[in-house]
Amino acid sequence: MKWLDIFRLILMLIPAVESIFGPKTGPVKKRIVSDAAKSVIEATEELSTGGQAATWVRIKEPVGKIIDNTVDILFPK
Repeated sequence: MKWLDIFRLILMLIPAVESIFGPKTGPVKKRIVSDAAKSVIEATEELSTGGQAATWVRIKEPVGKIIDNTVDILFPK
């Protein structure tokens, strides 16, 4: 899975989670989006080459930053 694919996934997940949970639930929504992205990455990696745990450890922090920045763009305060 490439970075652009992860970013597209996050762009699809954030509005859906936002509409379900509404305002003032930022940490919960971020965890849901992050966990969903992790699950997709794990499934994709598992179907291809394995090593999903190592991949997630390596990209977890950047994915969190992508989520934060995307939320700031889509839902400015």
